[in-house]
Amino acid sequence: MKRFCDYLWSSGLLLGLCACQHPDVSAPREEAKDAESVFVELSVAFTDGSGTRSATDTPDDEGYVTSDDGTEPGKASETAISELLLVLADAENRNIAAGLLEEARSESETESRYVVAVPFRFVKDHTGEAVSVYLFCNPTDEMKSLAKNTPEGALPTEFIDKIYTLADPVDDRAWREGAFLMSNARKFVTTLPEKWSDYRSLSSPFPLLGDRTLEVERSVARFDYKTVKTDNRYPVSIDRDRIDQTENPGIEIQLTQAAVVNVNRSFYYLRRVGDEHLTNIEICGTETSENYVLDPFAADKVNGAAGWTSKAEHYLYNLEAPDSWEWTQLSSLAQTEEDSEWGGNTEETKGYHIWRYVTENAAPDRASQVESISTGIVFKGRIVPGADCEAEMAELLRAGEEPVYVYGNRLYGSWSMVERAAATNEDLRVAWEAVEKNGASLEEAHFTRYTPVNGEYVNYYFYWTVHNDNGVTDPEDPDYLSPMKFAVVRNNVYKLAVEALFGFGATDPEPPDKPEEDPDTYMLVTVKILPWVERSFEITIEE
Repeated sequence: MKRFCDYLWSSGLLLGLCACQHPDVSAPREEAKDAESVFVELSVAFTDGSGTRSATDTPDDEGYVTSDDGTEPGKASETAISELLLVLADAENRNIAAGLLEEARSESETESRYVVAVPFRFVKDHTGEAVSVYLFCNPTDEMKSLAKNTPEGALPTEFIDKIYTLADPVDDRAWREGAFLMSNARKFVTTLPEKWSDYRSLSSPFPLLGDRTLEVERSVARFDYKTVKTDNRYPVSIDRDRIDQTENPGIEIQLTQAAVVNVNRSFYYLRRVGDEHLTNIEICGTETSENYVLDPFAADKVNGAAGWTSKAEHYLYNLEAPDSWEWTQLSSLAQTEEDSEWGGNTEETKGYHIWRYVTENAAPDRASQVESISTGIVFKGRIVPGADCEAEMAELLRAGEEPVYVYGNRLYGSWSMVERAAATNEDLRVAWEAVEKNGASLEEAHFTRYTPVNGEYVNYYFYWTVHNDNGVTDPEDPDYLSPMKFAVVRNNVYKLAVEALFGFGATDPEPPDKPEEDPDTYMLVTVKILPWVERSFEITIEE
């Protein structure tokens, strides 16, 4: 039997995914009857992204954070479902029954419908009851143990607050190829049948949610990066209205590396939201522009991490510990897969390459949206001569031996070159004399000195990941820090591109005071925040 799959790059139901993965899915299944089990059927799809993220469009700030209502189609390896753990819970979210399908295969060529066996002993006393339905796709061994009990055993009830902690910050089980951790995107409630006698075989399962489809989402987010300038080389632009103009002719900043800082070590298996200050918490609740996504460390974050024994227990790549950062060569990202290979050759996908997967990280209130908590990206660059660089400056920068000096956002070169330039620049002369004749420090005179490190003039730029923005751009406005402004939320793709640099970066990796500090002063980053859906398939089967 030949099978042909024509990939349609769009959002929608997860149609026939397992059919593509299991060549024998259309073969008739052996009739199964089990006195110990009842059988339930449910249809599974990825969330379409509607109503699951805060507004991210900010028309008032000319696209600093840009997003439309599009979606990001996932790759097959980010979409595959091979195992299912079904949990039924009572009104207090206590687990009353669980079923495990360790070879998840669709019962239909056109829908992802699954039949799961549930031990009869756990549901026989709950007929006609309303229950909550939770689904864990590609579950860990810890979660699978919920459904693997001896006939005499009892199911554990504590599952609603279960937490997953990363074992490997780079190649972790949470985003294992072909087995991403996934769970409910929304809350689903159903009513169990008044009797189970009609649902004791595989061929006659109980339709657990009727004609509704249970929506799931990935437990992690993804960062993509787009190279805007050739070799990531940027002029120091005057401002966002004059990106193509510079006061430093022939001088460029080449961004060479990037590192993520403040990545949560842990996340809840089941997403939860709440109002400010950890009130009205809802399991699998919908994120809105007014509430907060909560993670396992939300209570600690209310106090700005002031009482934490060790921040390293909560976060990887701590902002305050540059030695913990893992750098990625930006040039290497051109070798990773490009979105257009699976997402369609559109402006939402063209030129973006997968960088890495990250965990959910959000502040639980406005006051806790600070740099010590927020997930950010540090870009490392170096000052280099461009094609039109003046000969003396080019030789100085290539040699990488003497310190160079910036004043008024202009690079003057060595200290002797500063002295010569001061002869015809009154402001520069006053600053130079303040240092040379009056004993002022470089900082007091507003000079920035770049001392070469291994022959390179290194500088750093900080960008804080923006998830939700209400369009208020004035940091003095009390509504500036909208809920979830600085956050990373599961099942979203954050597509990043550095559009321009407006200044020379920091001389060392010292963090800025606050993430809400306007990055417009030194760089322009655009980010498209897209709900991460799935590819849909059209299946044709020929004998």
